[in-house]
Amino acid sequence: MAVTTNRLKGDTCERDWIWEREVEAAPWEETRRLSVAAWERQYRRLRESSPFYARRWKEAGAGSSFVSLADLSQLPFTTKDELKQALDEDPPFGSNLCVSPDQVKRVYQTSGTSGSPSVLALTRGDMETWTVMGTRSYYATGIHEHSSVLTTFGAGPFVAGHTHFVLMRIGARSVPVAPGDTERVVFGLRARLADTLLATASFAQYIANRLEKTDAEPRAIPLTHVVTGGEPGGGIPAIRDHIQKVLGVTVTEVMGIGDVAPSLFGECPHQQGMHFCGAGHVWVELIDPDTREPMEIETGAVGELVYTALTREAMPVVRFLGGDIVRIEGTSCACERTSFRMRVLGRRDDMFIVRGVNVYPTAILSVVGDFRPRVTGRARVVRTSPDTSIEPPVPIEVEVAEPHGSDGALVAEIEDAIHARLTFRGKVTLVPESDFGEAGYKTRLTRNVPLPSKGQG
Repeated sequence: MAVTTNRLKGDTCERDWIWEREVEAAPWEETRRLSVAAWERQYRRLRESSPFYARRWKEAGAGSSFVSLADLSQLPFTTKDELKQALDEDPPFGSNLCVSPDQVKRVYQTSGTSGSPSVLALTRGDMETWTVMGTRSYYATGIHEHSSVLTTFGAGPFVAGHTHFVLMRIGARSVPVAPGDTERVVFGLRARLADTLLATASFAQYIANRLEKTDAEPRAIPLTHVVTGGEPGGGIPAIRDHIQKVLGVTVTEVMGIGDVAPSLFGECPHQQGMHFCGAGHVWVELIDPDTREPMEIETGAVGELVYTALTREAMPVVRFLGGDIVRIEGTSCACERTSFRMRVLGRRDDMFIVRGVNVYPTAILSVVGDFRPRVTGRARVVRTSPDTSIEPPVPIEVEVAEPHGSDGALVAEIEDAIHARLTFRGKVTLVPESDFGEAGYKTRLTRNVPLPSKGQG
């Protein structure tokens, strides 16, 4: 359902489709100039105000001389575990706070997808910066002041709650519903309260599956736009196409990362990948996931995103390993934005290796989605050890709407499709929807089930 204009189908407003054109459509040289100036200020402030980075840079041999943005690779990476250690050093905000505690005006927590949650402190300036980047991102998706948005992102404790500030800045009508409250979401859509649904890909898929079963004509609901975020999925063709076909909508994606900003990327109606929308506030690098050597951000490149906060006041990060493995889809667009576009292939944490080949669970979702309506579209890999390498057949659980435990034909078809498209053997188990787990927020793409110790059971 890609469009040939820069607006969503039916959008006839006359306002510019780019929120901050002077930044988002600026030549690369101008964007870099702004970033260089911001980094010079940030670097000096970190030296003076962050015991965490002052110590780390000294230990890494960075010395006391200035390190330019062009030489950023001379500085060490920052990991999630190191940020947690910084919090433990000086609770509650840690040794990287960089401002006085009384300047902290808002506190979020990360979702803890890859471990225990972290605390995120914001100053008033940080809140404004997040709102600016978020507004660029969501406006890029096609959410404008005339939109009515039913959002399932709660106000807290997660950073996705900052989306409420973004919708206010855009001027859209906001219809907030608690995460996972399926009945109120369905009521809101049927009552014509919204033309746009903001949800995780898992929940949007669940809503599409439900309405396909309960409504004779799901497209009769006046929903025109679904924006997914919080997890990969909205850019996976099998998931996106299903939601669009059932509901008659356009699906676009947003993405952020808690330790940096909740909204950094937004996909325009051309549906060719998510634009980077943090110019001037966040610097992004692309590195080889294995060697961690810098890579050029160019069409077709596949690597891990690394983030540096250029204007963050409280808890800024430098060369933070985001863990998202992405493919660069392009460095320009018909929508006139000049930032690069990308798709998320998967999380480094979720990746596993089968006989020397890197596999991301999102690739399995692409295969499983082709078996609707016999499956719901959700699936996950069962990990029995922390080892990255898995010997085939790889255990895979596939969600089905009704008990199909004895449907050997379906199991065999899915296993054959996985082998044909992903070149490894899988051992598929069909799991009823009631046992698979909630679809209201994120769906974990792996499930850890340690094997019993010798002598047990």
